Formats: sequence, C-alpha cells, structure tokens
Amino acid sequence: MEIEIKLGPVEPALAAVIFDDIALLPPAGEEERIRMRTTYYDDPAGSFRARKQTLRLRQENDLSVCTFKTALEGLARLELDCQAPDIVSGAAKLSAHPDLPESAKNALLSGVFIPRCGAQFLRRTRLCRVEGATFHLCLDEGQLEKGDLTVPLCEIELELVKGDVDALQRTAQLLMAAYKLPLCRKSKQQRALELGEVAL
Repeated sequence: MEIEIKLGPVEPALAAVIFDDIALLPPAGEEERIRMRTTYYDDPAGSFRARKQTLRLRQENDLSVCTFKTALEGLARLELDCQAPDIVSGAAKLSAHPDLPESAKNALLSGVFIPRCGAQFLRRTRLCRVEGATFHLCLDEGQLEKGDLTVPLCEIELELVKGDVDALQRTAQLLMAAYKLPLCRKSKQQRALELGEVAL
C-alpha cells in the first residue's frame, strides 16, 4: 500500500529550496538521485484508464520495474511491482500477485499493451522524520510526454514509510503554507494523458 501527498506544480528553483529546508523536513538519511524514464500502458479497450488504474514500466537508473496501481480509500493506493525487462513479462508476473484485484487480472494476462504516455525526470529523494511519521521526500523534475507533446514537470512528493497519516498531512500543510504550494490531485499519468485533450 502506498500513501503519498503530491505538491505542485512548483518552479525548479523554489523546489530546490524546499527540498533543502531541513527545519521543516528533518533528514533521516542521505540524498539519492534516480534518473526515471516511465512509459504508461493500457490495453486496446482502455480498461486500465476506465478503472482509474495504472500500468507502467519504469527505468530507475539501471533497474527496470513494472508497476500496477489502483486507488484505495482516502490517500491510500495499492501498489504492486516487480523487476521486469519489458511490459509483457512484467504484467504476467503481476497477474499472479495475491493482492491484485480480480478486475485487472485478464487485462494483465492479455499480453497486448499500448503505450499511451510517459514521463522522464530526475528524482532527488531522501528519508525524513517528523514527530509521528517517517517519509520519503521526493523532488521530481523533468517532463511529461504524450506523442510529440511535452510539458515541464516539477513537483514535491511526501510518501509515507511508517507512522501516522495525519502527521504526514500536517507536514504537507506546513509546506503549503510556508511556500504557497498547491495540492496536486492528479497523477503524472493523468496529466500526461490529458496533453492535447480539449476541456469541455
């Protein structure tokens, strides 16, 4: 299960200041830098998007990881992943996971996946600890992509490792107030999919 709060968009210079604010975000580990290259997939029927599910293959430095996500209650999301060299083998592995919703199994076993959009970015991340919660602080900077369309990406994420969700929310609210940050309610996939679409 994944619980995260996403803040942004934010200008890169300000994002760097926020990431280094150790008064609000006390470090509990060293910074890591991970080069991410993500492709989001759907089946030909658009089943994953229709059910607000995510199927992606992400290159994380030298590691290739296939991930399935779906929303749970509140801020929580089910996140299942496995190492895989390609989307077909990754989806097949995920289809056997005991926590996978039955509604996604057939689509994952179909072996037919269409790349819909993607993202590439540098992630700066470190572990932080505040009273009541330990979380990963992430700064993602790069771009979202859909075909030839691109848009800049720069956002802050707080992903709970252990502890109290309320403590994580309080920390996010302090950041929002201190730096006038908006709450980002859409995933990278949602924003990338919406590139070029006309709002009605």
